[in-house]
Order: sequence, then structure tokens, then C-alpha cells
Amino acid sequence: MIKRFRVFFLVFFLSFSFGALAEDSVWYSTAADGSVQIHLYFFWSKTCGHCHRALPLLPKLEKSYPWLKIHSLEISDDRNVTLYLSMADKLGQRPNSVPGFLFCEQMSVGYGMEETTGLEIKQQLERCYQKQTKQASH
Repeated sequence: MIKRFRVFFLVFFLSFSFGALAEDSVWYSTAADGSVQIHLYFFWSKTCGHCHRALPLLPKLEKSYPWLKIHSLEISDDRNVTLYLSMADKLGQRPNSVPGFLFCEQMSVGYGMEETTGLEIKQQLERCYQKQTKQASH
């Protein structure tokens, strides 16, 4: 009974906290200098081989893109599972597996290699940043 209450509370709290998930504040923010920041949510598992292949990409992205804010969320924490479910649901997606990359109001699941999946994620992030920068200047 206590566990059900805990799960209910988590779902209620996160639903309230992320009720406006489609709003820009989850995906984009403004840095202190006024520049655009893109938020990337990376959901992963300690037991997932594909996740471990994707993990080295994260520091490379942070180094290459100073405008990128990465939220690395391991799913053994119930709060992170609930957040993953909630965010995917708001995007009309089903989070059936990990790794999950959520950014710029889109979701990508799975990871092959840096030369394929990693490159695709980089290109999508760059396009998103260009679009947000252009919108912010108008």
C-alpha cells in the first residue's frame, strides 16, 4: 500500500511539474549571457549495452556544443522512469527501451555507433540550435 502511494505521489508530482512539458522551458532555456541553450534528456540503464556505447558520446557533445545542457537519467531510479514515461507520453511516443534521447520536442530510441546514430543526433541538435537561435533573434 505504501509503495502504491509512493508511485501515485511520484506520478502526481511529475505530472504537475511537467504538465507544461510541451512548453519551451523543458527543451530550451536562455543562458545568463542571453544565448539559447538546448536541453537533451538521456535515459539509460546500467545493464544496457547500447546505453554503455552511447555514454562516451555525452562528454563529446558537451565539449563540442557549449549551448547543450545534458540531463543523464539512469532508470533504476523510479523518478527517472516516471519522468521518461511522462516525457515520452507528452510527445506521443512509447518508451519501450533505452537508450532514449529526448530533445527539441522529439525522441530517439536506440544507439548503434557514434559514426551512425551519434552523427544523426549531432545533426539533429545542430539543426535545432540553428532554428532556436534564429527564432530568438526575431
